[in-house]
Amino acid sequence: MQLAQRQGDGATLREHLQRLARNTGRVDPRLRGSVPSAAENVWQLYTALGIQRRSGMGMHPLTFSDIEAWCRLYGVQLNPWELDTILELDAASLRMAARAQRQAAAATSKT
Repeated sequence: MQLAQRQGDGATLREHLQRLARNTGRVDPRLRGSVPSAAENVWQLYTALGIQRRSGMGMHPLTFSDIEAWCRLYGVQLNPWELDTILELDAASLRMAARAQRQAAAATSKT
């Protein structure tokens, strides 16, 4: 996934584009996907949470503490389906990032 690719500073392309959108109000088309309208709200919540994700040696999963603090600070009340969906999205995102990292490492070792 192109958006999960780490850039020179260690942040992903997605993080850079999200920061640009937050700072300028212009959303890059690569950030827009085909999310069903029923899930649009939870997708926006997930991306907002993802911007605050801790990073270091790779992506870290969102924790219950991270989610709870974010909700408290922004006055958001998640229902159980929204919370479960955010956690599933996060798990899928982490799997994809790990796969991209393995593929990049394999490509580098071949050269």
